[in-house]
Amino acid sequence: MFHNYGFEVASILKKAEDIRYECKHPYVGTEHLLLALLFEENETTQVFENFGVNYTSFKSLLIDTIGQASSYQELNLYTPMLKKVLEIANMEAMDLNHGVVKPVYLALALLEEGEGIAIRLLLQMDISLDDLYLSLKQLITPRSKKNKNLEIFKIGVSMSQNLGKEKVIVGRDKEIDFMIETLLRKQKNNPLLIGKAGVGKTALVEELARRIKYHEVPKELEGMEIILLEMGALVAGTKYRGEFEERLNKIIKEVLHEKNIILFIDEIHSMVNAGGAEGAIAASDILKPYLARGEIKIIGATTLAEYHEFLERDKALDRRFEKIMIEEPSLDMMQTILDAVVPSFEKYYNISISEENKKDFLYFSNSYLFNKSNPDKTIDLIDSVCARKKVKASSLQSSQNTLEKIQRKKEKSLKNGDFKSALKEAIDEEEYKKKLKASSFKLTLTREDILEMIETKTNFWLQKDDHILLEKLKKNLLGSLLGQDDVLLKFVDSLNLNCQKNMSFLFVGGSGVGKTETVKIVSDTLRTYFIRIDMSEYNTIDSVHKLIGSPSYYAGYKEPYVFQKVKEHPYSTILFDEIEKAHPKVLNLLLQILDESFVTDSFGEVIRFDHTFIFLTSNVIGRDPIGFENSKKSSFDGFFSKEFIGRIDEVVKFNSITKEVALDYIHKHLKNQDILEEQLLHDAEIEKYGLRNLKNLIRKYNKKISLLNN
Repeated sequence: MFHNYGFEVASILKKAEDIRYECKHPYVGTEHLLLALLFEENETTQVFENFGVNYTSFKSLLIDTIGQASSYQELNLYTPMLKKVLEIANMEAMDLNHGVVKPVYLALALLEEGEGIAIRLLLQMDISLDDLYLSLKQLITPRSKKNKNLEIFKIGVSMSQNLGKEKVIVGRDKEIDFMIETLLRKQKNNPLLIGKAGVGKTALVEELARRIKYHEVPKELEGMEIILLEMGALVAGTKYRGEFEERLNKIIKEVLHEKNIILFIDEIHSMVNAGGAEGAIAASDILKPYLARGEIKIIGATTLAEYHEFLERDKALDRRFEKIMIEEPSLDMMQTILDAVVPSFEKYYNISISEENKKDFLYFSNSYLFNKSNPDKTIDLIDSVCARKKVKASSLQSSQNTLEKIQRKKEKSLKNGDFKSALKEAIDEEEYKKKLKASSFKLTLTREDILEMIETKTNFWLQKDDHILLEKLKKNLLGSLLGQDDVLLKFVDSLNLNCQKNMSFLFVGGSGVGKTETVKIVSDTLRTYFIRIDMSEYNTIDSVHKLIGSPSYYAGYKEPYVFQKVKEHPYSTILFDEIEKAHPKVLNLLLQILDESFVTDSFGEVIRFDHTFIFLTSNVIGRDPIGFENSKKSSFDGFFSKEFIGRIDEVVKFNSITKEVALDYIHKHLKNQDILEEQLLHDAEIEKYGLRNLKNLIRKYNKKISLLNN
């Protein structure tokens, strides 16, 4: 342990062991090290004396506070805290003094660690640790660096490179000013940007880097450089224990001595466990002492969920950052942002984007791209649409090769004296030249281009003729279901395919009348993703966790849940089959979905149901006459609450299956008409099971006939 300690420091450590023995304490701790430092007269003890701390007063306070043991402990054992202090002193010496530890390094290491009995006693003496630290720091003359090939520039990336003078972000002056104010503070000068993915946290730091580069910041930040430090790059290549810590400590020392570096750590929550393998120290633990003293400046960025999961739990790390919430911009601010960023896309793609296009981009991204945040989702949509438009236009550029072939054929015809062919090829040449000239003009976006990209990204069917689609749905329903023509026609008339809120229907009727089949046909015709939920599986109090996920204290809480499918497929048809079998807690969850068109899952994420068709089926038959009734006129006392029925758009009551309908089905599907119809109807029990049993019986009879014929 003592190979890089000079005689002076070795004497101090030996004195600390002697003091421990005299005080009859079981371990050598930071308090004994500080007493040993104060025992010798040097420039370090002089600084302590200036603050009213000397050997006699400190030892007296130590004995009064801790006391003495009744027996001596012969073996000298160092506390983990003291070992950590010695490690910090070693790291200071490696960079400042060619590895030779001095007494001042021990004193600084005690204060940098910020924990231990020595620190507690100093605080008890009303000593300003920050002022004491700064005074001790003045005793150090940093070793000048001859080469500027720093480790930080090998691993990190300068945020100011490739930044022009024009602003890279607009409408965020309040957040940027708060970030600058935080960086200028004496303590806790580390901003932590918290917000959803895509709200522009990294762009804020880029704008700050641009302002520093072009001298648009207070003079205290002039000359600073923001370096993006990725934890993945920091950990990469560290195969053996200790390599990661060594690399990070080297970077920290470079930042300390360069004095003009601000570290930016994106996804800073990854720092909590980075490098924390068995027996190793996590990156956050290494950085904490430096963050506490304000020696280095770090800008962090993370999402709210990851902040709660990782950073907030580590209280010591959390309190060293000043949290800055980055909210999603408003629609008015988004319009300003688009005015600023659209010209760069027009120039890059040689494309024209009108004011109407901007409004469409904003409207469609907010209406259909639920799982992303502005401004990222709208800017991403602009980029995608422009790229697709460019690809389509570039197909005309391939005509250049065709033009060259025509020109060669024309020249060959002229040489051979075939003037008739040469004239035809000359006309073709002019037409191709016109096409190429037209393709070189600036492209123009249309609403159809935007709708096409939205359909690609979300599987929404936007470019459709609603009238034709509803007529097709009527035809498919009437051609598949018997005895329900009047019900189905009124149901289709009630459908609104452009509703910006989910549409909900309660299908009521006996078993086998075609409720579930109707929903399947609707989903197929409208080309939606079909989700069927059998509510008989949701009849217990904890069934709701199957729909929105389990709380974190449940085993397997990270497993998939049903409504995750809605998040992945926002344009869906959802069937809640046999709703009367569901637990009341599940029905209460459906109340919110039907009323507000969204629900929050167990991870705090909002799941949107704006563009879904929700169908609920039940065997409950109301007291009203059979037919198609408005939900407000329906009564289901004893089964569903008035609040539940009131939130459903329409209640559809299916007709019971009559004998005539059943005979019609038999004549339509039975291969051998010699079978006694009355017996078939008796066996099918259509009054109880509708057409369901009849379908199964006919399928069996048809199978027997096919086998006999073969």
